[in-house]
Amino acid sequence: DVTVVAVKSVRSKDRLCHRAFYREAAMLVALDENGKEHNPDGHPNIIKLFGVITRSRPRCILLEYAAKGDLLQLLKQQTKNNVACLQGSFLRYAVHISRALKELRRLRIAHGDVAARNVLISGDDVAKLSDFGLAHDVYTTSTYISSGKNDAEELLPLKWMALESLETRKFTCESDTWSFGVLLWEIAAFGEEPDYQHEFRLSCPRLVGILRQGYRLQKPTECPDRLYDVMKSCWQED
Repeated sequence: DVTVVAVKSVRSKDRLCHRAFYREAAMLVALDENGKEHNPDGHPNIIKLFGVITRSRPRCILLEYAAKGDLLQLLKQQTKNNVACLQGSFLRYAVHISRALKELRRLRIAHGDVAARNVLISGDDVAKLSDFGLAHDVYTTSTYISSGKNDAEELLPLKWMALESLETRKFTCESDTWSFGVLLWEIAAFGEEPDYQHEFRLSCPRLVGILRQGYRLQKPTECPDRLYDVMKSCWQED
């Protein structure tokens, strides 16, 4: 039998790119090894690892192929405010990702970048959490912003990060819950980019100040009240 796989490679000589590659590879291997005791075939909502190639160039990670692509692009392709679609397949995807996060919590692993762009949809319509590190070097513009740490500078998804992560640069399973709330917001907003007070490109100190004042992402048009209540519960301060 022939198995179609997705290949993620690192070609850049950039230090951060290589660090993210090895970080993602190590996390996927840990997930594969530790998760098999509960799920011999891997967790159905976490992208499956087939192998890692590091002894030849380009260095590659071999992953399960998701035929329908990423959730963010699927959201953007939908008719705006398609409530039927929101309450159907897209919320089902959110349930899938909540199961993936439950598995990560069981394994005591923090993803650190839960977002629609990092959710892949398989050919049989199952959502799978992916991108355990490499995505930081792929997305720029207003999505990933420099942390401003001179000796270890990296690009961070500020608007998806929990308040405590913005302040400490530490990611936990609890901070993934905050990011999951932003993922729900992306689904309800059909792939719009999160904005705080109509500002898209925010510095870390500016965003911390906004969140400390109690401001949160506003309810998208046609978003059910109960769904927005779930989002707000994800954005509670510790």
